[in-house]
Amino acid sequence: MTQESTAEYAVSRLESRLGDLHQGILLVRQRERLAEIDALFPTLTHRLAMLRSRGYAYQGHLEERLAALAARWPEARSRAEAALEAEILILRPEADRADLAVRRVAPLRARELSSVQQAVDQAEDVLSSAERRVAAARQAVEGHYQPLTNEVSAVEGEVQACERVLDALAGATFALEAGEGAVSSVEARWAEGNTYVEGLLFLTDRRLLFERREKVARKKILFITTASELVKEVRWQAALADLEHIEASEARKALISKREILAVSPRGGARVAPAQFELRADSDAWRALILRCQSGEIATERSGQAPEVPEYVVPPKCPTCGGAFPRPGRIRGVTSVRCVYCGASTALPPAPLEI
Repeated sequence: MTQESTAEYAVSRLESRLGDLHQGILLVRQRERLAEIDALFPTLTHRLAMLRSRGYAYQGHLEERLAALAARWPEARSRAEAALEAEILILRPEADRADLAVRRVAPLRARELSSVQQAVDQAEDVLSSAERRVAAARQAVEGHYQPLTNEVSAVEGEVQACERVLDALAGATFALEAGEGAVSSVEARWAEGNTYVEGLLFLTDRRLLFERREKVARKKILFITTASELVKEVRWQAALADLEHIEASEARKALISKREILAVSPRGGARVAPAQFELRADSDAWRALILRCQSGEIATERSGQAPEVPEYVVPPKCPTCGGAFPRPGRIRGVTSVRCVYCGASTALPPAPLEI
């Protein structure tokens, strides 16, 4: 008789599942997850401190959120551990019954499957019942810590996003101005006529900039690229104060592929061209973020651990020639401005304290 006609395969499959069951009742993955979260709190605390030391000043709520979660974690962990040990005690008899059921059919592996099908089915029913009970135990244990760990994972995702901003900025071809702070960045395509330029869109608390980042073929053999170079250059930038309209929209291609579009238009008299970007992120969220930077609301998100940058006041007009300054009002970290009309440099007075 062949293996296909005997119960060999069916019994071997049951034995394999039984081995997995014995591993499953120990709830090893759930125990490991608790240890991972234990280690994640100090790791995230260190990463946040590194972000601040590298100069990222925003998302100031992250430290507070992480501290609140860390304070809640010991109780959630204790409940999960108690549930884990209780579930293991309940699961052991289930595993014993499954073990006995599989042992009963093991001697039948050389017989014709049709003659022992009922016994195989009975063993499978017992094993399936035990597997369902293990799955329920996993859910019961995870229910004690999963909601909190989801929140921790969300904080980790925000930390990663901030790290990506600084990493992208570290490789940029432009530098931040005095007192300027990076806020966000996203992979984007800039519409230049009928073509698109690949790159990164950067948002600071003062400017919106698009930097081209594309690999360009430098050497080809028979139409095959054998050498390429990453081209990086700032192709478009604007002071946030020069942007009047910021529109977010969605476009679909062939009713399947969704494109996130961000279109910006300058105010009258600004020396900035309109621009349209296709983002690899939610354009509505980006529009809201830009508006918060424009209004100055973003300052409320500054971290208390970020070094304070003094503010100064730009007057409406140049005291030398009377020409209008493009961005009058409060400005962070800039002690003087140069007039674009006469070239004179004007020292700025410190901004009055806000009460």
